[in-house]
Amino acid sequence: MKQIETFEIISIVTPSYNQGEFLDRTLNSILTQSGPFYIDMVVMDGGSKDNSVSIITDYANLIHSGELSGEYNGLSFRTLKNQGNKNTNCLGISYRWVSEKDNGQTHAINKGWKLAVGSIIAWLNSDDVYHSNALEKAYKTLKDKKEIGLYGIGLHIDKEDRLMEFYPIEPYSFERLVDYCIICQPTVFLKSDVLESVGFLNEKLGYCMDYEYWLRIGKRNDFHFLPEVLACTRIHENTKTSQNLKVHSEIIQMQKKVVGKTSKHWLFHFANYSLADKFPRWKGKFPLKVMTRIYSLILGFLYR
Repeated sequence: MKQIETFEIISIVTPSYNQGEFLDRTLNSILTQSGPFYIDMVVMDGGSKDNSVSIITDYANLIHSGELSGEYNGLSFRTLKNQGNKNTNCLGISYRWVSEKDNGQTHAINKGWKLAVGSIIAWLNSDDVYHSNALEKAYKTLKDKKEIGLYGIGLHIDKEDRLMEFYPIEPYSFERLVDYCIICQPTVFLKSDVLESVGFLNEKLGYCMDYEYWLRIGKRNDFHFLPEVLACTRIHENTKTSQNLKVHSEIIQMQKKVVGKTSKHWLFHFANYSLADKFPRWKGKFPLKVMTRIYSLILGFLYR
């Protein structure tokens, strides 16, 4: 039996909680990736009450029924053929899962990363999907780069997988990253060395743990920008980032701690959402726009 080397493995962690509506599409987008590598799938479920565990176990049974293609430290990798839209197109898949109460999404990702065996790691939320050949593009690019990680082009899709818009991606610059989150989370792939040099995600954050992690990484190393579509972020009523006031409040406080300042962009948007929350009848009207400018200037003085 082939003994696999860690440089041949990509580890993908999927945190999930009550996302049965989308979970099959997420897991299938990982399973069907093609390329000269092995995929280490780790699903961390937070004790879902919907049909998520049924979907998770269906994938476990399917993958464990496949043909053995290699092993790494006792972890088996398998291939699937003649399974319709669930065939494997990489060298092999390993699949592990846990369903238990956790301390939220960030905690689940960190637990999954501690189990990961690949030289490249990532996480894909249970309502997002990878674009076809995303892992192959990331694998072939990142293994020859000095940068600690890469990101690509991301799309926003709705509940029915319809395209809404492109995520506002830009070529990498740490200065621009401070100004605005130019990195779309599901398009990010990292060398596993990052866990030693930078550490894990900050479990105290509930909304911007990904952005905070990019900033911590960016203070030490650069990202490589790959101008290819790699993933889709799903926007729906339960998406955490739809809670704009809480998100922006957390961001401005986080930036002050991590980079020592808060960008004007984030201050302005926090002021806008904060005032719109306090004066809902003025939303979109001239007085609110004037007040937003004044409030953001005051915040800029406080968060210098």
